[in-house]
Order: sequence, then C-alpha cells, then structure tokens
Amino acid sequence: MNFSDKIVTAMPLVNIWTTNNELKSQRVAYLTKDDIKNILKQGPVNFIVADVGHKLIWIDPSQCYDFWKSEVQIHVATDLRNIYLDNFVDNYAYVASKWNADDPTPIILLEKRH
Repeated sequence: MNFSDKIVTAMPLVNIWTTNNELKSQRVAYLTKDDIKNILKQGPVNFIVADVGHKLIWIDPSQCYDFWKSEVQIHVATDLRNIYLDNFVDNYAYVASKWNADDPTPIILLEKRH
C-alpha cells in the first residue's frame, strides 16, 4: 500500500500512519484542553489532524506550540457527547486523543468534526 496517498475514510480512527507506513500504535485516552496543556508543558508533541476525505496532516513538533495557540486551543471539544459546532470558531471542532507509539515524542490526534 502507498501510505503517502492514504486518506481518512471514517472516524474514530483505529490506527494512524505516516507517509511511509502504518504505526504500531493505540489510542490511550481522550484529552481535554487542560490535558493537552499539561502534555505541552513537558515538551513538544506531534499533532496529527484527521479529516474524512483527506490525508493525515502531521504538524512538526517544532511548530506544535504555535499550532496549539492559533488552531487547536479554540477548537478542542471538551464534552464529547455534546459537540455543538455552532459554539466553535468557523463551526468545526477537534476531538483530541493521545496515542502510544514507538516514537518518544507524544502523539496527539485531532479528529476534525464539521
């Protein structure tokens, strides 16, 4: 399979991948804004944006703090059972979750709802 062309077909995701291969990984927990802030205090993270019909977008760890401030912080859904898109800027929200993988840099998946 050519992972560089793989797109998201359904959510929630059951696995994550790079442009080269599928990662041996698993979802550990869903995250709130405060959870993400605490993880970011420990160091850089890999944010991944998943949107049905699109490729996964990996945000370089060197850009994670700017991405958090400009994009993620205002779009993270806290009540996963009641996501009212009208309450979010530009009418979309992210369901955030932490994933374990062989990479020592933490992975936070952002599944876009719109």
